[in-house]
Amino acid sequence: MPKTNRSKRIYTSHRKNQRDKILEVAENLFIKKGIDPVTMADIASASRLTRATIYKYFDNRKEIAFEIFKTVISNWRDIAAAEELSHGGTGFQRIERFLTSFCEYLMANPRETRFIAEFNYLYAREWPARQVLHALESLEDVRRIIVEYLRRGIQDGSLKSDLDPELTMAAIFNLNSSLVGRLGEMGKKLQDEYDLTAEKIFAEIYRIFINGIKAHPEVVQAKPIARVATVPSQPVAKFAKTEV
Repeated sequence: MPKTNRSKRIYTSHRKNQRDKILEVAENLFIKKGIDPVTMADIASASRLTRATIYKYFDNRKEIAFEIFKTVISNWRDIAAAEELSHGGTGFQRIERFLTSFCEYLMANPRETRFIAEFNYLYAREWPARQVLHALESLEDVRRIIVEYLRRGIQDGSLKSDLDPELTMAAIFNLNSSLVGRLGEMGKKLQDEYDLTAEKIFAEIYRIFINGIKAHPEVVQAKPIARVATVPSQPVAKFAKTEV
């Protein structure tokens, strides 16, 4: 390999590693302190880089937060994609698995829910909807999949015939978004408040929702949320109230 090409690859890898490090350190700070109080100087100090180096990659902390948000959304999209490829069944069964797998992921990845809660607070105050909608474009195919599941469920008789697929899809995404915010804001305090685990509370919320759209609600039983291996928060390379 020519020396110039090798040097270019080393330089590119170095820049990528630096950018990933900045995102990872910033995410830790945002989760610990909130997005607003964190400064670029804080991020530089925690990552052991100069502020000048940080500014080579990002103009401000909000831009950093937005990049982390896009990574989290990408993770959620991957969940739906994996569910779509690995299973079949009725429309109801597909919707049920989608909701259950999403809930399991939230329980296994509290860092992401905490970050999204902080991000939503900042988004609601300061960012126009079009900016966040741009990041949510990667979920468009997931929305189409959910609409297709709903239509299939209406056709195969597993879901109520009076459902509006587009409206029900919007309800599902807003349900998920609301639960992300609640879990991110409260965390373990939910158990202190109700003397019940978050897993039980959220499983019951999803059970009630699922019963509401199933053609024969009396058949549905509550399903416990499985304990799954934690997926590390990714700093892009490994790594509002917004819709999920």
